[in-house]
Amino acid sequence: MHMSVANVVIIFSIFSSAEPYSGQPHIVFFVVDDLGWNDVGYHNSYIKTPTIDMLAKSGVRLNNYYVASHCVPSRNMLISGRHVIDIGLQHGEIGYYPRGLPLDEFTIADKLKEIGYATHLIGKWHCGCYSNHSLPHNRGFDTFFGYLGSSDDHYTHIIMSNGLADLRLNDECVGYKYFGDYSTIMYANEAKNIIAQHDENKPLFLMLAFSAVHKPIQVPDVYMQYYKSTIHDNERRTYAGMASCVDEAIANITEALENKGMLKNSVIVLTTDNGGGSVGNNWPLRGRKNSHWEGGVRGVAFVYSDLLPMDVRGTENSELMHITDWFPTLVKLGGGNPCERKNLYGVDQWEMIRGMEPSARGEVLIALDTTRKASEEYRTGPFKYDKFDITTFAAIKMGKWKLLTGDSTYRNFWDMPDPEYGVIDDEDFDDTRMVRLYDLVDDPSERTDVSEERQDIVHEMLAKLDGYEKAAVPPQMQTKPRLDNHVLECMGPWID
Repeated sequence: MHMSVANVVIIFSIFSSAEPYSGQPHIVFFVVDDLGWNDVGYHNSYIKTPTIDMLAKSGVRLNNYYVASHCVPSRNMLISGRHVIDIGLQHGEIGYYPRGLPLDEFTIADKLKEIGYATHLIGKWHCGCYSNHSLPHNRGFDTFFGYLGSSDDHYTHIIMSNGLADLRLNDECVGYKYFGDYSTIMYANEAKNIIAQHDENKPLFLMLAFSAVHKPIQVPDVYMQYYKSTIHDNERRTYAGMASCVDEAIANITEALENKGMLKNSVIVLTTDNGGGSVGNNWPLRGRKNSHWEGGVRGVAFVYSDLLPMDVRGTENSELMHITDWFPTLVKLGGGNPCERKNLYGVDQWEMIRGMEPSARGEVLIALDTTRKASEEYRTGPFKYDKFDITTFAAIKMGKWKLLTGDSTYRNFWDMPDPEYGVIDDEDFDDTRMVRLYDLVDDPSERTDVSEERQDIVHEMLAKLDGYEKAAVPPQMQTKPRLDNHVLECMGPWID
């Protein structure tokens, strides 16, 4: 499964001067699980991701792009274009509860399939699996090859916490067939097979949601060897090898598209679902996965395509974008109607990506979880009488301003540039403070809280949060688990 950097260069030289495509483009969408800001080569020269770097540097890098702090909200917003406060997934994990993307919601695959796309999902779903109706191949995808839960062993495809097999081909449990195959390579081979068998005259939507670089931290030894002289911590070296393996998978899929004559008519997107976790690195951003600091919610993302004007290829775009925006952007690009019955949170950003217009949004609601509140005794200070309860765990970005409310104690540090040297602790952090405001233009690392100096901005943003809270639907119930792990051998539906 190897493709050399030289071959990548040859492929790019072949299609970089191709004429723009006027039909429905093929869409290849990569999601890398838990990829940190500093875990790609174009942000960190220690990380060897030559294909990702070349695609990013030949396309448009999205530098003001926001995701959720963890997997469930990000993936459900991506797949539906709806904010989690509108679908009841703003609190907690799906776990073994009858929760997930509501069955009356459209998915991006539904909308693309309506307009003639072949639709395929490989890898991670995590949008609900309690009912057969909630499985991906019944939610707009022609085929599904992957897993339903949050994380599996990359070789055995078994959920570490309960021993259930978690690998499916549509309705069939197939983990035993692939036992011992490394997930990234396995998924890339499936993508290559789909491309090889595809009728290139029909538009393709292929979403590959890698299980890497999420824990468990595992990779074939050959990829760790890339770092034997530069990274001495074994876990971090393995993690970096996982990123390099993902890069090689993308190289091979890119080569498959070129061999099929499809690459010149494709839009390639890469995104993380959230910031890097305990082994990832988000320097110079503050915090990590599961926090609302920038390191948890500002995501690595780019778009590569010959549909992009030549003058924006190889540029960085600092316009505001949110993970929900992919739904309307790509559906409209394919010629479909993304809205129809539902009011989306996402907005069409294609002209912004092309450099023709500013962002279609002025704000991003990063998170709002009214079930998670700090003690009422901390509702003090100049904002205690605002309509919005400042003890609520929430975050919002408006223009250059970012406001965080509630308990922000989780991940109060900055990763060191070299993660082997640990983190920089915020020794002066006051965990009783419920309101924090940052100017992300002057202070992208969130080091200086200016809420006292700019109380006018804080009041304005709290009013926005109050409006969002009033419009939010209640969180889906997370009471008794409906799944008895002992009655299943393979992760999947347990309710008729």
